Amino acid sequence: MRGRFRILVHSTAIAAALALPTLPPAAADPAPDGCAEVRVVTVRGTLEPQFGSLLLTPLGQRIAQESGRRTTVTELEYPASMNPDSAVRGIANLTTLLNDTAAACPDQRLVLLGYSQGARVIGKTLDTRNALTAQAAARIDAIALFGSPLFNGAEPYNRGSYDPALSGTGALPVGALAEFADRLRDYCNAGDRVCQGGDPAAGFGNAASYGHVAYFVNDNRDQAAAFVREQLG
Repeated sequence: MRGRFRILVHSTAIAAALALPTLPPAAADPAPDGCAEVRVVTVRGTLEPQFGSLLLTPLGQRIAQESGRRTTVTELEYPASMNPDSAVRGIANLTTLLNDTAAACPDQRLVLLGYSQGARVIGKTLDTRNALTAQAAARIDAIALFGSPLFNGAEPYNRGSYDPALSGTGALPVGALAEFADRLRDYCNAGDRVCQGGDPAAGFGNAASYGHVAYFVNDNRDQAAAFVREQLG
C-alpha cells in the first residue's frame, strides 16, 4: 500500500508540475541590509523532496513574482517522513525560523504555505504559539494550507469543495487559530480523507485518497495566490 501511494503521489505531482508554466527563480535577498521585503516559507507534505516541493515551490515562486516586492522563498528543512517525530521537528524548526527572521528583519512580511504534514506543522506552530514570539506572529501576513489533518469543517476561513460536517483526522478545536483567522485560508477537497473524516487508524494511508492530491490539478493554488496578493496589498 505504501509503495502504491508513493507512485500515485509521484505520478500525479509530476503530471501537474509539467503543466505549470516555468517561472524565473525569486530574487535572493537583494536588499542592502540582507532582508527581503517578503519571505515566503513553504512546508512540504510527506515524502515530498526537501528542495522543490511539486505543490508549493511553484506557488511560492509565483507569489514572489506577483508581489512586486523584493521576495525570497524559503523551504523549511524538516524530515517530512512517516516517523512520529517528523512533525515535531518541523514545528521546532519553523518556530526557530520565524522567531529568528522577525528578530533579524523586523520589517519583513511573512507568508506561510503548507501541504498535508506541512500544513500540520504550520497549524501546530500557530496553535501552540507559546514558543512563537509576539513579534513573529505579528509579521505573518498570509497563510495558505492544503489538505491539513488539523482541518475543522466549521471554521470561517475554510475554502474548497469540502463537506462542513466533516473534519480532519486530527482536527483542532473551533477557534484554535482565531488569532490568525483574517490571514488564513485552509483548503480542503471533497474526498480528501486527511481533512475530511478519514480513519485515524489508517495513518498516512489516508493520503492515498484522490482528493488529497487534487490540489495539484484544481484551482486552489490560484485562489491562494490571489489571497496572498490581496494580503500583501
